[in-house]
Amino acid sequence: MSLERTLFIVKPDAVQRNLIGRILAHVEAQGFRILEARLARMTREEAQSFYAEHQGKPFFNDLVEYMTSGKVMLTCLERENGVAALREAVGATEPAQAAPGTVRKLYGESKQMNSVHASDSPASAEREVKLFFGVGALTR
Repeated sequence: MSLERTLFIVKPDAVQRNLIGRILAHVEAQGFRILEARLARMTREEAQSFYAEHQGKPFFNDLVEYMTSGKVMLTCLERENGVAALREAVGATEPAQAAPGTVRKLYGESKQMNSVHASDSPASAEREVKLFFGVGALTR
């Protein structure tokens, strides 16, 4: 197994509730290493590009509005089997359906305000990391 990098975002609802430290500590305890991190307010263009695969769906505009409503903590994480391991650590998109002990079960409030984003595939992780951290994030 090789180390995989993946994008992890603490979303606006969790940032507003002062959960950044607790959430990052949770993923670090799962064996992830934080390679890069920055607090930022996502622009409308970044959010539209980030969620491009959902363009045209009924929830697209609400998602863009939500992700640009406040600051987010953008992080590039690394671990063996990082993408799948992070998806397991964060839990189901709907917090009520997430497994006990997962980030979304612990901190999520609703399907949209579920506190975090985690890349859903190695291809998505590569695209998302490049979007927010540039090519340098993918090479040592």
